[in-house]
Amino acid sequence: MKIAMMTDAYYPQPNGVAVSVYLYKKYLEKLGHEVYVVTPFGAKTDEKVLIIGGKSFPWEKNHFVPSSGRLLPIINFLKQNKIEVIHSHAPFALGFRALAVQKYLGLPHVHTYHTLLVEYRHYIPKPLRPSAKSVEEFSSWFCNMVNRVVAPTEKIKSELISYGVKRPIDVVPTGIDVEHFQKPCSSDIRKKFNIDKTCKLLLYVGRLAHEKNVLFLLDVLKKLREKHLNVHLLFVGDGPAREEILDYAIEINVDDFITLAGAVNRDELPDYYQQADLFVFASTTETQGLVVLEALAAGTPVVAVKKMGIANVLKEHEGALLVDEPNVHVFAEKVEQILSNHSLYENMRQRGKEYVASNWSMEKRVKELLETYQKALEEGPIQVEFWNNLWVEVMLEKMKEIYNKIFQDKGGAKGDGVSLSAGSHRR
Repeated sequence: MKIAMMTDAYYPQPNGVAVSVYLYKKYLEKLGHEVYVVTPFGAKTDEKVLIIGGKSFPWEKNHFVPSSGRLLPIINFLKQNKIEVIHSHAPFALGFRALAVQKYLGLPHVHTYHTLLVEYRHYIPKPLRPSAKSVEEFSSWFCNMVNRVVAPTEKIKSELISYGVKRPIDVVPTGIDVEHFQKPCSSDIRKKFNIDKTCKLLLYVGRLAHEKNVLFLLDVLKKLREKHLNVHLLFVGDGPAREEILDYAIEINVDDFITLAGAVNRDELPDYYQQADLFVFASTTETQGLVVLEALAAGTPVVAVKKMGIANVLKEHEGALLVDEPNVHVFAEKVEQILSNHSLYENMRQRGKEYVASNWSMEKRVKELLETYQKALEEGPIQVEFWNNLWVEVMLEKMKEIYNKIFQDKGGAKGDGVSLSAGSHRR
């Protein structure tokens, strides 16, 4: 099968969508399928990846939007590679282009709803910020334009149905490349950041942003320190809340017990997971939350808030202890419970690894995604009322072809710099 993934985020960007697309491409190709990617950003080392160029948001450097509105290079790339199905991963820049491809090339279209958009409205400046209702209506409109929708969890499927999505929704979580997170460590993280070797190391991996509830983790750290637990909190990742984390840590007097490592290359992440004593995660907006599964795969137990996608992904005592609400006192108690009981800790480490290997391997999940593609192919392309300026691009390209042919036939050599300005071709 020849598949085109159209995404605003791609490896090596440090976010869940980028990792998801990268992993699906890798594991689909292992099964013999051809996977092509269209993205504004990525490593220019793969001929199956079309990088159309992009610019980052001023307030969010890890997010890119295309710097060109042209569709024709994308259309040509997909036609040349005889794409059979398209898979979009965001309903914005590349999502709109995917709708145009769906219409123009007559291809079936699968869309994964990776992000709970209603919780990310605060990134849009207030005069332009949409209401929660309008974001729900937009999500519904986009999903109803495609053949099939992929939701990472049952909770997200229910959320989309509540928005008014009528198209078929398949629950296909992104899996974990388990072996990657169990490879031997190559560096000493505590030595690198001068972290006390005798302390218990708490780890957070992800974007430093309000929707991730990162300041809550500082409150938990403060509570644990008040209980005289020798703990240190290591943040891995970057984002708009970085300075606020530093300021708040000073305000509540825990700044000596935190480290901000910044964004880390994916190849280095196993070192961080394996050398941490516990992974802590308080986000209540996750569609899935790959990082909690990565931690379990590495043998690091998790304490997390049981909300949205996390509630579907983690199971109590299968490597994790969960709290129903983001309550500082209760969360700190769970952390203390697992760190103070060696037998429980070792049991959780082993059960977490087994749970991920049995339920969340990429080999298992990629087969489920292939079933979704097959259903979309059997249905065939659906008609969409979506207008674009592709005909203008096609017309201009045809005019260039005609122009080159005319002047080549009249004796002009191809590429000799003939101009279209008035009076250029007098006899």
